[in-house]
Formats: sequence, C-alpha cells, structure tokens
Amino acid sequence: MKINVVKEEENYIEAEFGGEGHTLLNLVQSSLLEDPNVEMAGYTKTHPLMDKSILFIKMRNGKNPYDALKKATENAEQKLSEFITEFQKSS
Repeated sequence: MKINVVKEEENYIEAEFGGEGHTLLNLVQSSLLEDPNVEMAGYTKTHPLMDKSILFIKMRNGKNPYDALKKATENAEQKLSEFITEFQKSS
C-alpha cells in the first residue's frame, strides 16, 4: 500500500492511498467519525479503473488529523480483532 499526503492545511489533510479501495477506507472513515474531534471524514475513488483513493480528514478545535487517523486505525484494528474472536467462538 502506498500512502501520499497530497494536501495539508491546519486541521485538514487529504491522503492518497494506492492499492486500497472501499473495504479499508470505509472502515477507517467509520472509525474516524466516532471521534468527536473529527468534523468531517470521507473518501473517494478517483475512477473505478484507477488504483487510487483519497481520504479527507477535517478536525475541530485545532486537533491534529494525523493523531485522529492513528487513533482511528487502532480502533479499527481492535474491532477486527474482536470480530475474529467472536467469529471463531461461533464456528
């Protein structure tokens, strides 16, 4: 996976992801939106045939979008671990 920050402003970033689509970015977006300091989080695929997606993060209260992204990915990882544990119990 390639990640490239294509735009950075105070309280805002746009990061381009290569090799990732809706599956990962939807999970990250959902985790970001659980953070009350995140004003807006979303993503777009630039074109269905292109292997790139752009993630947008805008923060409230002067908070750092990089910190929010790290927290969101850790949260997503925890959710996936819980899912795997529960799934294994049920099978």
